[in-house]
Amino acid sequence: MKIVIAASCLALGTSFNFGGGGGKTTPTEKQSIALPFTTTNLDTGFVGDFGFDPLGLANLAPDTWWNFEGTGPAGINVLREAELMHGRIAQLACLGWVFPEIYHFPGNAAVGEDAYAAMNPYDAIDQIPGAAWPQILVFMSVLEIVRLNRIKNPNYMPGDFGLGQGEGRWNPFNFEYTPEQYEEKQLQEIKHCRLAMLGIVGLAFKSAGSDIGVLAQLGESFSAPNYVAKAGYFFPEGI
Repeated sequence: MKIVIAASCLALGTSFNFGGGGGKTTPTEKQSIALPFTTTNLDTGFVGDFGFDPLGLANLAPDTWWNFEGTGPAGINVLREAELMHGRIAQLACLGWVFPEIYHFPGNAAVGEDAYAAMNPYDAIDQIPGAAWPQILVFMSVLEIVRLNRIKNPNYMPGDFGLGQGEGRWNPFNFEYTPEQYEEKQLQEIKHCRLAMLGIVGLAFKSAGSDIGVLAQLGESFSAPNYVAKAGYFFPEGI
């Protein structure tokens, strides 16, 4: 449980990663949008860059992992990639955290009839069959290797998997946004990513030490406990 919470906090820390498409910093001081009472020299050109870098860490962003010399745009791009990846995973994690309370697959004799009925994700981890762990790790490793090799392309845009509108891209939903609409969608995504990274940390703490699902706990928050009804017994009748 502590490992999961620590990993969630690490993802959250990466989320405030100082930016979102150009990948450059300039020494010019300007007022921060996120922190109006401070100034910042952060100017990445990314969508969603509101100047949140109070410690100036963006200026120390290391170069890509395959080239450790100095700092610069490549390092900012890697940080942006990390923010998007953590954010997208956090969005899936938030959904997966509460979905078993809505529906879960039935078990069987091999894995147990209640193998997928655990409402607490911490308990669900313990119920994953041993043979499934190597499959999960191999699948994750393949995805990461493919992604990291894409990042090596100097023209790679952080978070771009070749989906959506544009020539030579897979666009199953036939998206055709104007440049302004496309930028707005990018802004919506990065905001959802940042919110999800906060949300998954909250869900992790909420589920810690409880065998009640998060949705069930949310429902109980809107109901009065039994002891509240007894408060009226201490007042004279008619008041």
